[in-house]
Amino acid sequence: MVTGAALEITQALDHLDPRRAVDRVKDVVQRRLQGAYPRARIVRTDYFNHSYVPDLVMEWGSGNQAEARPVYLRASVNPDILAAGVSLMSPKSLPLIIPLEDFPAGEELGRLVHVAETEALVLAPSGLGELPSQAPWRSTATLASDALVEGGHGVMDGSAVRRFLADVDEGVSGARAGNRISTRKAVDSVEHSIVPAVGQRMTTFLAALWQGGGRSLLEFPGGVPRRTSLDAVSLGLLLNSEEIPEESFWQRVSPLTDLRTLLASGVSASANLQHFMRSTVHRWTGHVCMVVSDEHAGVSDRATHPWQWSVRDGRLGLHVPGQVAYVGDSRRDLQMPEEYPVPLLDEVRARASRFRTPVTGFRMITANRTIGYDGTGEDVTHDPQLQGISDALGREEGVVEATALCGDGVKLRCSFIHRTVSPPGARTKVPYAELVGTALSLLTELGDEGAHKLEILLGGRSGSDEHWSQPDLFEE
Repeated sequence: MVTGAALEITQALDHLDPRRAVDRVKDVVQRRLQGAYPRARIVRTDYFNHSYVPDLVMEWGSGNQAEARPVYLRASVNPDILAAGVSLMSPKSLPLIIPLEDFPAGEELGRLVHVAETEALVLAPSGLGELPSQAPWRSTATLASDALVEGGHGVMDGSAVRRFLADVDEGVSGARAGNRISTRKAVDSVEHSIVPAVGQRMTTFLAALWQGGGRSLLEFPGGVPRRTSLDAVSLGLLLNSEEIPEESFWQRVSPLTDLRTLLASGVSASANLQHFMRSTVHRWTGHVCMVVSDEHAGVSDRATHPWQWSVRDGRLGLHVPGQVAYVGDSRRDLQMPEEYPVPLLDEVRARASRFRTPVTGFRMITANRTIGYDGTGEDVTHDPQLQGISDALGREEGVVEATALCGDGVKLRCSFIHRTVSPPGARTKVPYAELVGTALSLLTELGDEGAHKLEILLGGRSGSDEHWSQPDLFEE
């Protein structure tokens, strides 16, 4: 019985006008491929069943990461004709050949066996129909399907595609649980069905799950390189996969990558990114944090829910109500900051007290004066002299800059005009938790509820109550 994509192609061919029939077939194939791989741009050519000019071209990525795969539609399912056609194509282009009907059963199909040794994929309509459509969060099946679209090779019908997807799905669960048998089966299936350049990403993904589950890479049942890092594609596979809530898993994975790799991974705001960042904010270090209000953020940034991390437009940021806190290794990594109205001294002192953030100095302005007040490295937030200065100025002084202390004693320069926080020296770096926590606690007004949520999200900063204590000078 003909069903799914095979039936759609058969129905598309049932048209009196041959040109119209070809267009209808291309519509079906393009729609199916686009559904399985939405990030691809699919370009149609004016050719059909040509020896070496494709009917469609799938393109994805950009710049140095740009890739493409030609798609050839074939009117004949004769194994000898298909095999002869493959021999005319450039193997480096990873051609994807889709005959318009399923393969014949029996010995005739065996004549295509040598195609499996090339880098071409002959995909029957039933196999095309088994490629799952993408969902907002990519499942294991869609990750495996992506690998087939990008680098599948050999001869596959519907049953072969189903077996491959099932092997990878069981292997993902097995890798997390340390099951050597199911993991080994998935690795073998990837090696058999995916070209090495793409298959290595899947194997590395499985190895990351294996290692994240608490086992050594030396015990991994596959040929993964004994490297200590995840590349961008492998990290993207991991972060876009089904949610992994175990904190211990992400604590083992976070040392395997860095910010540059994360920004190139293709992740946006997945559930796994939230878990990953909670295990990363105390491990990764940066030089600058910039807080941008919603009116200055991009459309994609405003669409992200508060209290979530996201990667947008090449920047990593934490979203809070009305604000986004971006982190980077240098000021060049972030857009030029806007200028904001400065808060009053009383407001900044209240924020510092709420978050137990030690501040060692202030720079203030009035209508016609600039005032500086610095301690000797100690918290001056509640100094009586500072209160006296504020009273003398009529409590109308705006704070343009403050110097805060990290938990390890590093000073952070906090600019209220540009809403940036950074340590002195271009190469000095501090943990993200310190940068983001200090920026959001001093530069914005989160309130008590927001302070509590931020503390939970950052997993406890060095400057929080459990790490920093100082008697409140207003206590009796």
